[in-house]
Amino acid sequence: MLNIAFCDDDKTFLHNIEIEAAKIFKTLKVYTSISLFTNADLLIKRLEKYDPYYDIIFLDIDMPVINGKEAARRLRLIDKKFKLVFITSFEHEALNTFQYDVSGFLPKTLLEERLPSVIKRIVNAISEENLRMQIFKVNMPGDRVSTVKIPLDDIIYIESVNRKIYLHTKRETYLLNDCRFMDMVEHYNSLGFVDIHRTCIVNIKYVFSIDDADVHLDDGTVLPLSRRKRQKVLDKYLDRFCEVTKCENC
Repeated sequence: MLNIAFCDDDKTFLHNIEIEAAKIFKTLKVYTSISLFTNADLLIKRLEKYDPYYDIIFLDIDMPVINGKEAARRLRLIDKKFKLVFITSFEHEALNTFQYDVSGFLPKTLLEERLPSVIKRIVNAISEENLRMQIFKVNMPGDRVSTVKIPLDDIIYIESVNRKIYLHTKRETYLLNDCRFMDMVEHYNSLGFVDIHRTCIVNIKYVFSIDDADVHLDDGTVLPLSRRKRQKVLDKYLDRFCEVTKCENC
């Protein structure tokens, strides 16, 4: 399922584009959850917490308070992976939007003509990339269980504390619902993570340094390192270093 956000201060336009987009996604046999926003600030706050993670965001450029370009700038500071489509009544605006990594541009006067091709192209691109997206059930305030979708590269580490499993990401820490830590170790060890302790697995890209008893992460977090696992962690860290630097001696 794809999470889609439309943001425009015109409620009538939002209603109409939601109907048109839903028809197109149905034709493509893509299940979606569509959210409508007349306020860009609320959209930004929702994306900050992966509540939910939006795969595609359609943004009107000409909006009061926070215009589409400023909203796009702030959204891109949070996440660079979602697909962004600008909507506007002024076609010349397209020339001033490419710095926001735009996947599509929709003039309002040509919406019915161009919306199907834009959506189809973006859906195909997402299908190729979705292997990097991870889906979790997490415990939320108020005894609520929610499903969140998080890019693999945003996960820093996963740890087990008192039989509870915590997922630490670049933005939030989540308490996972109904999962076993050993299953997580088996799954993520093949995806660029390494188990540094019987209670912790780490995304190797976030490891800053390794000493005798600890692993230090880029954000200053210090995690315990099992003496038995130290060599394996060092080997994986070196592999990652060689991959990034393209070291000829590796």
